[in-house]
Amino acid sequence: MSSGPHDPSSRQAAVSLFLIGFITFSLLYAVQPLLPSLARRYALGSADSALALSVSTGALAFAIWLCAARASAWDRRRLMLSALLLAALLNAASAFSANWSELLLGRALMGVCLGAVPAMAMAHVAETAPPGQVAGAMGLYVSGTALGGMTGRVGLGIVADQHGWTVGLLAVSGLSLLGVGIVWRLMPSVPRPRATGRSGWVPSATWWALLSDPRLLRLFLCGGLASGLFVSAYNYAGFRLQGEPFLLSPTQIGLIFCCYAFGVMSSGVAGRLALRLGQQRVLWASVLVTALGVLVSQSDRLPWFVVGLCLMTVGFFAMHAVCSGWVGLVAPEASKAQATALYLLAYYIGSSVLG
Repeated sequence: MSSGPHDPSSRQAAVSLFLIGFITFSLLYAVQPLLPSLARRYALGSADSALALSVSTGALAFAIWLCAARASAWDRRRLMLSALLLAALLNAASAFSANWSELLLGRALMGVCLGAVPAMAMAHVAETAPPGQVAGAMGLYVSGTALGGMTGRVGLGIVADQHGWTVGLLAVSGLSLLGVGIVWRLMPSVPRPRATGRSGWVPSATWWALLSDPRLLRLFLCGGLASGLFVSAYNYAGFRLQGEPFLLSPTQIGLIFCCYAFGVMSSGVAGRLALRLGQQRVLWASVLVTALGVLVSQSDRLPWFVVGLCLMTVGFFAMHAVCSGWVGLVAPEASKAQATALYLLAYYIGSSVLG
């Protein structure tokens, strides 16, 4: 029996999913405002320094597929909590890396751990929320990812400017560990899905059936391209704001990521609008807002540059919320976890390659 939206267990599950998104993106993208500092510290070019983020998202993409392929063999709640705990510890360990290779290794291992989280969380929403609440619940989860991405970037930028990037990474890990403790107390047990193949492995026919669905393929492509564009823009923003004509400090650059607050709002709004107006209309509106933001951000005037980033952030997170929720509605009931995993695989491959 499904719980109503005002049931205490439903509220606890909603808060837990919000925090899971928050923690995941805090850890994953906290390094983004540090890219110029890492480039100077290790004598790297801007593209090479971006590997600190790309190795994490690339490893995460592979781990998402692995976790979805074994979804029926693991307890979701235990898997997500264990993965978040280990990722927070690996992030802290990477702060003490002796060289660039060690830092990349730590970030890659952290990405593997975090790969266990998004697919499980999104599949939980798709499988347990009533059909009329899937878009709204997915929007709440995406809101958590937006707020986590903003907090990690802004907080780390400020702390790193005052105390160095090592202390900044440790602060993000401390905040994440606190969040894991709250999720552990609040998150209800998630029923383990039935095994769909020998030893818990998902049969290859399930994957082929999903990949042959043109509706799902379009959503996968949309998520991958949107993610790559968004991450690339923010990767480059730090270098551009540090140079002429802006000449901003690391703290000031970190504050630019407050634009993510608009993504927190737009993802939730997009989920509700999709219920009223339909996914396709909201998706096209999100694409147009994103494109407008990219154009406006080409300005050399700081206020217009910030406006452009805000518009792009609004459009991107609305697009992500609609696409991820749509995947959960389109996918067959027995393979929602695998469909969301493929969507996230495309999402993070786009982030890694284009970023």
